Amino acid sequence: MSSIKILVVGPQRSGKSTITNILGELTENITEFYRPTVACRIVECERDPPPAMASFGKINLEFWDVSGDFKYEKCWGPIQKEAQGIIFVYDPNVPEGEALMNQFVQMFPKAMQLQPKFCMVFINHHNSNGAIPQVSLPKCMDSLDKHHGTCEDPNGIFQGFEKYLNKLLKLLGEKQRNAEDEMMA
Repeated sequence: MSSIKILVVGPQRSGKSTITNILGELTENITEFYRPTVACRIVECERDPPPAMASFGKINLEFWDVSGDFKYEKCWGPIQKEAQGIIFVYDPNVPEGEALMNQFVQMFPKAMQLQPKFCMVFINHHNSNGAIPQVSLPKCMDSLDKHHGTCEDPNGIFQGFEKYLNKLLKLLGEKQRNAEDEMMA
């Protein structure tokens, strides 16, 4: 079984925990009650790989829901260890969200030596009533795969994640082949 560690990172109140719960199949709908994550919480689930990636066999997904509160910044180094991907969560309505996203997009991949192609951003339009507004995004997101949606649409979250997971599995497969080729050379 393949194990994949994905960090879920973004400003406080952007929807990280809700998206993590949906992807981890802990819930299908959101709650109005806000409870901030303390440092980090891990949600694991097992699933079949996407059809194009059947060679991976069953996949154990670990979603590491990272608090967006900078008082837990000292925990981020150990949390980042051995992570293979990042899902950034951005809510355009979060005050100072753009400045915070700039910090997260600079800090996490750089510290992890992770190229932007291993990351995606979920633009979470809270309470959009089904209509996804056009918004200008922070420049730091230019090189990231993007999915516009809302936590109120779990199917949309799964569709965006499925595309990302396909890409991530391909990249991880290439990375493993390159490492094996280097060992053989």
